[in-house]
Parts: sequence; C-alpha cells; structure tokens
Amino acid sequence: MVYDGVLEGKYVDLRSCTEDDAEFTREIRKDPEFVKFLPAIDNTLEQQKNWIRHQREKEGDYFFVVWDKEGNRIGTISIYDVNGQHAESGRLAIKSKNPFQALEAQILSFRFAFGVLGLECIDGFIFADNDRAIRFNQQFGGRHYPPAADEEGREIIRIENWREDFEAVDKKLSSILYRKRK
Repeated sequence: MVYDGVLEGKYVDLRSCTEDDAEFTREIRKDPEFVKFLPAIDNTLEQQKNWIRHQREKEGDYFFVVWDKEGNRIGTISIYDVNGQHAESGRLAIKSKNPFQALEAQILSFRFAFGVLGLECIDGFIFADNDRAIRFNQQFGGRHYPPAADEEGREIIRIENWREDFEAVDKKLSSILYRKRK
C-alpha cells in the first residue's frame, strides 16, 4: 500500500517506495552486510520494479525508503502483513554510520503503525545469531521469545512490540534522540 505522506524526523524521513527506488532497493538487498540476515534477492531491475508495483497495491503492506536530511536514500523499512490489530515489522536495512538514523527510522515506523494504522502489536523476527539486530531491538521494549527453528533450520527469535510498551520507551528514546546538543 502507499502512504501518501512523509514520516518526518530530525535525522531521517520515510517515504513510500516507488519504482524510482528500484535500483537502490535491489542493491541494498545484495549488499553483503545485509544478505547474511535478510533473504537475498537475485532479480533484474525490471523484476524489482514489478515487485514494487505489486507492493504498492498489496493491502496491508507498507514499504518505506529511508532518506537522510541531505536527500540521500540510506535504507528501507516496512510494516507489512497488517491483520486486524497486528502486523509485522522488518526489511530494516540502513547504510549509515549515524546510529540515530536507524533508531529514528524504527521509531517513525512504530509511530506510523500504532498512531496512523491504529495497531496494538507488531511482531518482528530476527535470526538468533544477529546480535546487532537483537541489541538494537531491545531498545524498543519488545517482548523477546526463545529461539525457534524456521523451515531451513535457522534459529529465529520472535519479538512482540505492544503499543503500551512502545509508548513508554518512545518517551525515553525521544528524550535521548532529540535532546539539545552543545
């Protein structure tokens, strides 16, 4: 689906992905930094454009490109499989040395899911050996469950992010993220 607005932050903005983003989204999913923990894609530019067209029409799926404040694409993030009061969060791939950008992208996506879409819970799934992503996700107040094997035998950790838990940590994270710096 398409969100017509821009989710604006201090460090990044989130905009619905368009066909113009096809090459960027295709390349980021081929980046060795990300393919270890995201399903790799091996498609043509035209296939990626078709996937984006389909994604923009798919009910309950929101795929955003993350832009820095200089107007550069730096990543992707999604809220998808919206089903009643639940959805899944994922496809987070940010190429930035500024940790505030990834943090703010996740905050903006959760604010969108809980505030705009009115969801109550967002599930996330992380490979158990992705220590960096696990540490990153612990900041958001989610409930982590013991690893379980997926279809390919890889251990996956499920995280439930509930609205009330996120609202509590959002205030804390925002005070750190948006405090005045000297």
